[in-house]
Amino acid sequence: MRYNDIDVAFDPLMKNITTDSPDLIGVYAPESRVYISVNDTRRKGIETDLGGKFECGFESLVVSDVITFEAKVDGVYTEFWQETVRE
Repeated sequence: MRYNDIDVAFDPLMKNITTDSPDLIGVYAPESRVYISVNDTRRKGIETDLGGKFECGFESLVVSDVITFEAKVDGVYTEFWQETVRE
């Protein structure tokens, strides 16, 4: 379940990312590539499946880490979501 203040119309994630649950599961465009970075570190590319689902795990996260989700549009990385670890 997601936090109450998040607008689900634009939210690509299925559950909250926390320090106790550092795995993310989300949905984006089918058969595309999503780029994820934590605190502006190097991006990691993840492929989505036929339904658009993508998964990624993190070694460790701390409260206030910022996870940025981007897609590459016309050769430019474009942010489509940003998540801050709250707990």
